Amino acid sequence: MVNLKQLSELARDSSSSGRKTLVEAVTDLFLAADDSEIDHIALLFGDIVLRVLGQLEEEARVALSARVSDHPHAPHDLMVRLASDSIDVAKQVLENSPVLTDEDLASIAWEGSMDHLGAIADRGPLGENVTTVIVGRGNSQVLAKVAGNEQARFTPDTFERLLEKAQQHPIVQEALIGRSDIPEEPARRLIPYLSEELRKRIKELGTNNTLIQLLAERAAQEVQAQMRDLGSAKSRAEMLIRDVKSRKRPIDDAVNQFAKADRPIDLAMLLAEVSELPAESVTRVVFNQGDTPLIILCRANGVTDNAYKNVVKMRSKRLQLSGKAMTDAINRYARMQRAEAVRALAAIKQRGGKAS
Repeated sequence: MVNLKQLSELARDSSSSGRKTLVEAVTDLFLAADDSEIDHIALLFGDIVLRVLGQLEEEARVALSARVSDHPHAPHDLMVRLASDSIDVAKQVLENSPVLTDEDLASIAWEGSMDHLGAIADRGPLGENVTTVIVGRGNSQVLAKVAGNEQARFTPDTFERLLEKAQQHPIVQEALIGRSDIPEEPARRLIPYLSEELRKRIKELGTNNTLIQLLAERAAQEVQAQMRDLGSAKSRAEMLIRDVKSRKRPIDDAVNQFAKADRPIDLAMLLAEVSELPAESVTRVVFNQGDTPLIILCRANGVTDNAYKNVVKMRSKRLQLSGKAMTDAINRYARMQRAEAVRALAAIKQRGGKAS
């Protein structure tokens, strides 16, 4: 272990290697100090290292940071300098130093890189003034870190801002669902943006009863809404079919609406009603790969070429038709004459209404 006389001798060497040796020696002295002398040695250590820190190569500063980053008596000014250095030097100090205050961290967060923010976001505890800066400046990776830090505390306004940003970033949502302290109202606003995978994760984790309860409520509401929509859509479809059959509306109105909404069953019901054929038979026609019976039913009832194109598009999604197959189907419809289709429909009815 070096003594003060030896330190004085080392201090005379102004070369890069000499400065490195001096810092290593004084660091050894600091780390070996006992409780009775730590305050005095810490002052000496800080004074010497701060004087030569700017002359040290980054490798030496990284080594220094690693040795003293978690020391409870490390000189405050030195820790702030190291924490403000390049991220390779600063990372361990930002993550571990008990000497840095929230004011120090907030100041570094205002001016540092995203890597500096990320290192701060990982440490705990974090005060509200620090998280306010992090949430204001951070990218999605930084936000995910601070959102997943259970020891991070937020003001209500900062938490609201974090939730707003989380809506656009699934990585932040994933971090948030692991927290146990999300208030009910913010959690309620978060739920609609969660993917099915994250909703499953919430149930698996079981860490946030508020989120679990809200998911259950939303699932029940969605089922009720689907039932209402289904009933409403069915009623509207039935009314539209009645209007077409009574000639209050053209058949193209209904065909276009059902095809664009991807409702093949409603289209089948429409064609069955206007053709006076069994619904079961016509439903098979709509879903069959072969389209001749469907062409007959549509053309015989006055469906125009443009409306039939929408029918082809709807079928292509379900039957995975190629572009060429779709074009061929449209051309076949264009070649079918209505008089020919009317005769074919009459023949279908004569043989018992079997359209397929």
